[in-house]
Amino acid sequence: MTYYIIKLLIMLPVMAGMIYGSLWLYRKYQPGMIARLDMGGQQRELKVTETVSMGVSGKLAVVEFAGQKILISVTRARIDTIARADAENGPASVSSPPTALAGSERDLLAAFRARGA
Repeated sequence: MTYYIIKLLIMLPVMAGMIYGSLWLYRKYQPGMIARLDMGGQQRELKVTETVSMGVSGKLAVVEFAGQKILISVTRARIDTIARADAENGPASVSSPPTALAGSERDLLAAFRARGA
């Protein structure tokens, strides 16, 4: 019994240290952090300004690119542009909402032809 308690008293701090160390390493070397460090201080052309979750699999995002703000909707299946605006002047154009595609291949092909794809 005492062997178990001694083993427990030794292993608990070791495990806590390993957990703390792995979380510290993950935070220090987050995915994508190395790509940002390789840029050497250059400004990025594309910035994701804000994102809002819209349910389980959908998001709205505002992206800044080439002096424009672009509102996009992101789902698992597709990404659609909703609106564009100049960064200084305000809304410039709003596109129509995407049409819902039916499940059959015939309706899907008709929707692609209607969009000009």
